[in-house]
Amino acid sequence: MIKTLSLFLVLLLSSCSLLEIKKIKPGDEIVRLYSDEEKVRDCIFINEVIGTQGHWYDFLFISNKSLTQGAINDLKSQARDLGANSVHIHTNMAFQTSVTLLGQAYKCS
Repeated sequence: MIKTLSLFLVLLLSSCSLLEIKKIKPGDEIVRLYSDEEKVRDCIFINEVIGTQGHWYDFLFISNKSLTQGAINDLKSQARDLGANSVHIHTNMAFQTSVTLLGQAYKCS
């Protein structure tokens, strides 16, 4: 009984680290998100980016707001890694257990 309880506690505590949202990395805050395509009309298209946060097992413990913020942070990080400073958000796919954002990364002057 004690071994079973100990194993349960170890698994429970280790799963807490899996429930963190993606943090914004230093420098990612320069990336701007736009829903209006007009804002990136004169910019150079770089690539598609997909930001996502959430899994089937953590939606009970993380709020939808935090899932959305994690997806935004992921999107900004990917865009900055590509050298982009702007993202036109094309699609927001909110599922029951996660949030996924699809956008196009641009370099704007």
